[in-house]
Amino acid sequence: MYNRSMGSDYLALSALADELNTRLAGAKTDKIVQPEADEIRFFLRAGGKTECLVASCNAGAPRLHITADRKPNPVSAPNFCMLLRKYLSVSAIREIGMWRKDRIIFLRFEARTEMRDNATFYLFIEIMNRYSNIVFTDADLVILDAVKHLGFDDGGGHVVLRGVKYQPPEQPKPNYVTEEAKARLEAFPGGDLHRWFLDNVSGFSGATVSEILRRAGLENNLPAPLSAPQKEALFGLLDGLKDVTHAPFYAPCVFGNKEVLPFPYAAAKGERRDFADIISAYDALYTAADRELRNKARLKTLATAVKHLRSRTEKNIAIDRERLAECENTEKWRIAGELIVANIYRVKKGDKVLKCLDYYTGEEREIPLDERLSPSKNSAAYYNRYNKLKRTKEFTEKKLADDILMLSYVESLEEEIASLPYDSPSAAIEEELARLGVLKRKSGGKVRKEKPEPPSEYRIGGFTVLAGRNNLQNDELTFRVASSSDVWLHLKNRHGAHVVILAEGKSVPESVIGTAAEIAAASAGATAEVDYTLRRFVKRRPGGHPGQVIYTDYKTVLAQPDPHPELLSDGREKP
Repeated sequence: MYNRSMGSDYLALSALADELNTRLAGAKTDKIVQPEADEIRFFLRAGGKTECLVASCNAGAPRLHITADRKPNPVSAPNFCMLLRKYLSVSAIREIGMWRKDRIIFLRFEARTEMRDNATFYLFIEIMNRYSNIVFTDADLVILDAVKHLGFDDGGGHVVLRGVKYQPPEQPKPNYVTEEAKARLEAFPGGDLHRWFLDNVSGFSGATVSEILRRAGLENNLPAPLSAPQKEALFGLLDGLKDVTHAPFYAPCVFGNKEVLPFPYAAAKGERRDFADIISAYDALYTAADRELRNKARLKTLATAVKHLRSRTEKNIAIDRERLAECENTEKWRIAGELIVANIYRVKKGDKVLKCLDYYTGEEREIPLDERLSPSKNSAAYYNRYNKLKRTKEFTEKKLADDILMLSYVESLEEEIASLPYDSPSAAIEEELARLGVLKRKSGGKVRKEKPEPPSEYRIGGFTVLAGRNNLQNDELTFRVASSSDVWLHLKNRHGAHVVILAEGKSVPESVIGTAAEIAAASAGATAEVDYTLRRFVKRRPGGHPGQVIYTDYKTVLAQPDPHPELLSDGREKP
């Protein structure tokens, strides 16, 4: 699992830029895609093979590296991607490096225009955590577009708008490779050297400063200014870090799935993984981190959508019940109309009330009248009121039943999302919510469809057993995959997976049913009742949603919850 860190410092990024330049300088652009709103991928021809260079300004995992990982792409490319294709489809990378000694990596492209003239373009990848961005400019650094736009009021002086000249974020401290940085360190008066380093020199994280001081044989706190031998040790080490990829101690690694380091730090914690180059280290850490962060964000979006759906459904149920309460005494309106008709000879136009005997109760009753209406129209008004309330009651009773079904469906979605691992596909749940209108389809629905996840498949006692992972899959499994003679199982009066034992014309032993029942009860958390019947006795619930069924001719068994991962099919039953 990715442990979010403070991100890469200049030292690590400079090593990354150096390796990328060595590997990709001269590479020709083959294809440009934008699989995410904040991620661009260049497919480049270099060294006789195609490399995929990913640039991302995602706040949780900003990065630039070569990867073998692939993502589905929108059928319709976003505008930023179309702009890059317009200018860079016929181009080559001429240089990759650090821009103005800050955490900004630039790619300099040489392209061929429609007029067959040569043109230069820059792509700046600002790797600054939540302030990360990708900016595209011409040769004069005039911004053509960016993934994130920053106006004059919200950029803190760093304006990123079309037509504005690109100016990187201001860095008040000198970089460690400059003479000014050296002068500031020489001026150290004594005290907290670690803090002085961070306050006066840029390019290093706190962890890197600690490692530099350790390697230079210096304490974090010194009572006096640096001595000549101390300066020699410190500045000699800093000189070696100006070209860290050629330093004798250069050994890219990842510690604790937290951050990429150009060499091992003594204070770094967690499992250490070594890599042949820092590009591979970035790929290993940030590809997994990106997937995890995006999936978690996706699940959060789904949970929020379902929460809103629950709130809306509960509100509708409350309104339904309130309306039904208003319709409780509909008969009084019919009886009033009937009594007016029975006593119509006693009513004159202009009367405000009719006093008569209610032959249903045997008591005297007063019925209000509209003095503007005739006796027959007064009677008709009461009958109309009665008929309207009757229709409202019938409609609302049906609507209440539908809303209660919807609430049950929402609860099943909540359970699906709660039990879904962050790295599991969520396309099926997204589709369910899109159908309900509570989640927008991406790009107006113009997205390459991912292959649906199959149901979980088990081999139990020579039988194939299938278990649905979500509502859509449950519906598909029960009504499209299973045959009428297969055995169908489900938690009694609870949400859960549809489980089907493919009988294939054979009699299913009780032992197989018992194990399948344990799989069906896996989400229960405790011993639970599981119903089972033949598939032919399972019907879709009228007006219901995917996965909602009614069934008859069933038996019930008590089952201990057990997902039985050891029985998951891989071509043979596991011991």
